[in-house]
Amino acid sequence: MRTLTKRPPTPLFATLGLVVVLGFAYAAWTVWSNDRALEDRGQEATARVVEVTEKKQRIEVEFRTADGRTVRTKVGQGDEAPGPAPSAGDEIPVVYDPENPESEVRDARAPVNYRMAYTLAGTAVVGAIGTTVATIALARTNRRALR
Repeated sequence: MRTLTKRPPTPLFATLGLVVVLGFAYAAWTVWSNDRALEDRGQEATARVVEVTEKKQRIEVEFRTADGRTVRTKVGQGDEAPGPAPSAGDEIPVVYDPENPESEVRDARAPVNYRMAYTLAGTAVVGAIGTTVATIALARTNRRALR
């Protein structure tokens, strides 16, 4: 006697995979767009380091924008300069997006890189391929189980 294993319905499996892949693709596009905004319209400012978190070495800075606003925010993760992290009270050059200075800030000494955007895009591609292959395999297995 054959024991049937409960498997998820193929359309549900494919839909969930598609949602995850689209989420990674959207995240990659957002990171890419933000990095391009800094490259295209970014402005430099001198920022004072307010805090450096020990756990992830995130740098919180405070600076004044060209239009006079004082902004306190964290330097983008992966956008820190190589070498030891600065200490609280140090001054570092930053590049910020004048349209969104609170969320888009990069250490000006750090090389421009799209590492996070490429990682997210690669994950979306691998997920799309994996979801497709797994969905086809699941559909075939479900069809065989019905025979």
